[in-house]
Amino acid sequence: MEIRQLKEIKQNSSYSSVLETDVESKQPKAKKPHKNKKPWLNSLKLRWSVQIAFFIVVLVIGWQFYTFVKYCEAGGKGFYMPRPPGVESFLPISALMGTKYFFGTGKINTIHPAGFVIFGTLLLTAFFFKRGFCGWICPIGTMSEWEWRLGDWFLKKMPQRAVHLIRNIPTRFTAGLSLIFTPIIALLILDIITMEFFKSSLFRRLIPVYVIAMILPFAIPRKIWPDKVNDILARAWKFSILAFFIQMIVIKMPVMQLEMLYARAPFIRIADVKMLKFFTNMSGMALSVILTILVISLINKNYWCRYFCPYGALLGIIGYASPMRITRDTKKCIDCGKCTKACAMHILVDKKKHVLTHECVACYDCVNACPVHGALDMKLVRDRKKIHYGLYAIMLVGLYVVITNTARVTGHWYTRISDTEYILRLSELDSPKYLHKEGKFETE
Repeated sequence: MEIRQLKEIKQNSSYSSVLETDVESKQPKAKKPHKNKKPWLNSLKLRWSVQIAFFIVVLVIGWQFYTFVKYCEAGGKGFYMPRPPGVESFLPISALMGTKYFFGTGKINTIHPAGFVIFGTLLLTAFFFKRGFCGWICPIGTMSEWEWRLGDWFLKKMPQRAVHLIRNIPTRFTAGLSLIFTPIIALLILDIITMEFFKSSLFRRLIPVYVIAMILPFAIPRKIWPDKVNDILARAWKFSILAFFIQMIVIKMPVMQLEMLYARAPFIRIADVKMLKFFTNMSGMALSVILTILVISLINKNYWCRYFCPYGALLGIIGYASPMRITRDTKKCIDCGKCTKACAMHILVDKKKHVLTHECVACYDCVNACPVHGALDMKLVRDRKKIHYGLYAIMLVGLYVVITNTARVTGHWYTRISDTEYILRLSELDSPKYLHKEGKFETE
């Protein structure tokens, strides 16, 4: 009797185990995240191709303009190369003046028209494609990226703690400078002080205060004064510089004065030549500043772009209106943090659903680093449509090419200044009338 009961119990237990196994097999298995397959031509390779192409164009333009200036300095003798209008892309203040002139008169100035066209095109690209110009086209941004990637190659061989310290030194240093100069720029904007302040005894008496301001970001403990505060203070530089030029040109300068400067100010008429001479006859101070920025850019990612470039600040502000956003799908995201690690602009991508910040340069590096398909993409805000990096590049570069070539065809690209006038003015370039002081220009 007992043996029969034991057999029944064994049979029942084996049956229940089979039943449980069968039920478990019918349960839907949890889906593994679909891995993001990397194509041969990913966003990084495509972006580098675009950057290199524009960088080569800039080098060619620089060589053409240098050859043109040499021809004019020789009195119209030697090898002739026509003046390239693209050189006006390096005249941002002149471009801002041209923008004020356009909205004040409805006309494009004929002295530096290409500068205005390029500047206006960049504003449009920011409106539609965020700071894509900074991440895909700008030669300064390209050089900056090459530098920090080279620096990364060296820093990888060092201890992580030492790398963190080295990277933060420039930010703290810049935060100290910002504590000094951002309030001064604010006072200049409010017309409380003038440029003469820098020559005054008050400026010299405040030197101990400036020294304290430089020490503060280094001396205060991180728990009280975190690195995030230093970063915010350092970034105030570019916005204060932008505000200064907008106040001086857009707000203060009358349209009639601009018209007079275009017609009668020698410096304005050959501002492109003066810009070239700044680089070919660079002062020791200017050379020291540029070399310092170049060295710091090796250890601090996009140092110039992040902390000093007023161009980037303006495009970043306009970029808030862009219909495109880097968007994170919280359901697909596995919280690996690779997107944040890949971001050279120090954006915490893995903490945001939509990357809405003026720092995003739409480089797609975070998207390229994401290991899960569909977890992170550039998308249109309203209908959530994905914008492939190839399409983005075509639209960004296409808009730039279409507008600049339209200006070329419609006669709004080439300057009205003749080669003869350039030859004449270059022969008297040392004259005081080609100087300017505190934004004031001599006229003829």
